[in-house]
Amino acid sequence: MRSARRLLPLILLLLLLGHAPDVIADFEQIRELIRRGEFAAALRVCEHDLKLQRRDFRIWTLKGIALQGMERNTESLAAFRQALAIQPQFLPALQGAAQLEYQMHDAQCRKTLEAILQLRPEPTAHAMLGVLAFERKDCAAAIEHYEKAGEAAGDPVIKWQHGSCSYQLEQWDAAEVKFRELLSLKKDDRVRYNLGLVQFGGKKYADAIAALQPLARKEQPDPDALSLLASAYETNKQTPEALQILRRAIDLYPREERLYVDLATLCLEHSAFLIGTEVLEAGAKNIPQSARIQTMLGVMHASAGVLIKAEEAFRRAEQLAPDDAYGRVGLAIILMNNGAADNVIRLLREQAKRAPDVPLVNLTLADALLQRGTSPAELQESQSLLLRVIKRQPANATAHTLLGKIYLRLGDKDEAARALETAIRLDPSDRAATYQLMTLYQRMGRTKDAGALKEKVQKLLDAESVGDVQGGRYRLVRVPEGRPVQQ
Repeated sequence: MRSARRLLPLILLLLLLGHAPDVIADFEQIRELIRRGEFAAALRVCEHDLKLQRRDFRIWTLKGIALQGMERNTESLAAFRQALAIQPQFLPALQGAAQLEYQMHDAQCRKTLEAILQLRPEPTAHAMLGVLAFERKDCAAAIEHYEKAGEAAGDPVIKWQHGSCSYQLEQWDAAEVKFRELLSLKKDDRVRYNLGLVQFGGKKYADAIAALQPLARKEQPDPDALSLLASAYETNKQTPEALQILRRAIDLYPREERLYVDLATLCLEHSAFLIGTEVLEAGAKNIPQSARIQTMLGVMHASAGVLIKAEEAFRRAEQLAPDDAYGRVGLAIILMNNGAADNVIRLLREQAKRAPDVPLVNLTLADALLQRGTSPAELQESQSLLLRVIKRQPANATAHTLLGKIYLRLGDKDEAARALETAIRLDPSDRAATYQLMTLYQRMGRTKDAGALKEKVQKLLDAESVGDVQGGRYRLVRVPEGRPVQQ
């Protein structure tokens, strides 16, 4: 792909300079020398004239053009800037400086381009400002400039950046348009993957499947593409196809950790614990140092009710990655479910000392403290832990829900309501938080608000029932050839 950092043609500057009034006698001679590519001769005339007229910004600009033609870019930029020091709004000098600053990644470039736009609309300036915004990760500004750039934003790299920014801002349709345009220019696997990704993000699952299938048919397909295609199949309620894709992916890439986790997650969602366990045990043999696979194996055993094996798997995960919270948190949850709150709190406090700002550890420890008792000291500790989680993860709905519980126990109804309202705003499907807030509204005498939430709780219950039915639509069972069937 061509670079997005395109240069303005020198001839454009010459044409603009041609309209300057009251030029000195040598002006046309310098322009003609530059047109013929005789940059050294043009430079000599410029330097001669500048001895006579030091503050002629037009000659300084021509000197900048001549130096640029000789690829003496640092000196060229200095000449353009000298012209601008004399006449800050001289458009040819601004354009000459901007193209060099852009090429040289000079920090002054953005200011120069903005100065050009103050004088007149300039699509190329907008395109360049869009690239600069993309490079500093300001996607909103990048998109705004790209949209004003028109045909100047037709460069494939800019289209890629435009599509990437639209994806970052969850503007799925706009991102899809850009990646479709790129794919029409050149059949590129990376573009096709991105097209499938934005279609998946926009909930166009069938379209994402169609986009990704050619990647899956390759002899050695990319594992990320296979993983994404499996997710699209599963979300589109094509579970057998999802399972088939993930099995093939594992056969091709037996040491790709995430593929085992993807397939195990699929099995968990369909209560296929036996298949999930077999998959993860195979993963543990192929990647014996994977704490993540051991953690997932612990989750699988725990979901199947085999708590002894779950505890063993979580302990192995902790041994493999003692600084990683997942094994210890998983073990803590098993202990918590067995009523061993004291051991849970001890384990998690030890983990918190190693890494005091891991949200998962602090969240689980706060929950364990809340489950054990209501002493003022433990409530205060839980509150402190949750506030640390929220500081790191402001959109963590579970932390806001637990904080609401603490305020309820402290008798602060207003703060409890605010925390629970925040939790529901972040996760509208959180039935527990919705029910707690409904009950709190009733206690506060806010009957109208409580009534509205009562209807919402019922809708959430109904939605959960539908989800349970759909989740069991496919039951994955073991068959001799190891393929799923629909019952």
